[in-house]
Amino acid sequence: MDDKFPATSTGGRSHLGEGSRITGELYFPGTVELPGYVKGRVDATAIVIETTGEVEGDLHAASVAIKGHFHGQVTGGSVKLHSSATVIGDITYESLSIESGAVVEGKCNRQPFPKE
Repeated sequence: MDDKFPATSTGGRSHLGEGSRITGELYFPGTVELPGYVKGRVDATAIVIETTGEVEGDLHAASVAIKGHFHGQVTGGSVKLHSSATVIGDITYESLSIESGAVVEGKCNRQPFPKE
């Protein structure tokens, strides 16, 4: 991820299994890996949407990496869109990296990420 926004904290790692389907407001104190389907809001220190992952809703994390499909609004410190990513929605970021091949439809706005 990024040294300025570390991917792990005292919260450790959480992993939702491939094929899982979750709806609601989710909070993870460390890093969460999402290879399944999530609809709702996800708050964590770091969020990784895996290539098989699909998320609809809001993401809020110091570090966000999208490899799969996302539709909604991202608020992040360091945001990285991998070549396999498809993002439809708005991205608010402090630093943004988009690999060649990523599909992005929406607005990208740069602003400082609040350190809580």
